[in-house]
Amino acid sequence: MIKNITSLLILSTLFLFLFTGCNKPQATGEDFAGIDVSQEPLQNKYNSNDRIIKKDKDSEFIINPVAEYKIAAIVVSKKSYHDGWHADIAPVDLALAWGKMADPEYDKYITYSQSNRWYFYENEEGSPFDDNYVLTHSANNHIIPAGENIYKAVTTLKKKERVLLEGYLVNVAGRYKGGNFWWNSSLSRRDGGDDSCEVFYVKKIKIGTNVYE
Repeated sequence: MIKNITSLLILSTLFLFLFTGCNKPQATGEDFAGIDVSQEPLQNKYNSNDRIIKKDKDSEFIINPVAEYKIAAIVVSKKSYHDGWHADIAPVDLALAWGKMADPEYDKYITYSQSNRWYFYENEEGSPFDDNYVLTHSANNHIIPAGENIYKAVTTLKKKERVLLEGYLVNVAGRYKGGNFWWNSSLSRRDGGDDSCEVFYVKKIKIGTNVYE
């Protein structure tokens, strides 16, 4: 009996090791430069008509890049989604902050939350930030991973972690279970409310010194 229990424990441990290993992203490179979250995101016009198409038996997504995009920021909130076409194309939302809002000194003044694809913040008494600064130095990003490794890397991100993301801001159109839809990215860091989120096709991500593609 003892031998059987020991064998079962060994098999269970091995299975857990293999399962967790399969769910970890694989670094494709290293970059020892720091992630500077004090700078503004970089956005440039996308000069191509190339499109990205993803399809399966229930859906077809046509992803049209409209701008090259690169952002270094801290993660102030992260939320995963699992139902509907939004979740099929962009399973994770990242609320990101940069500039002075990324300084740990100011953590006590502002809180963040996400729900139903929206990002919310609340200024506490004594906050040095007015609404305009928060609006122009934080954003909710609907993350479309370019591949499984990018998706796994995004899911490992933790609150207050620095991250560097590169890819495209995109407009998405398509079909899902017989219905048609569209989803366009904001192209400004100065808007708020409806349609102010970035729809972000991520091709490369840096966390710490690890790079994932």
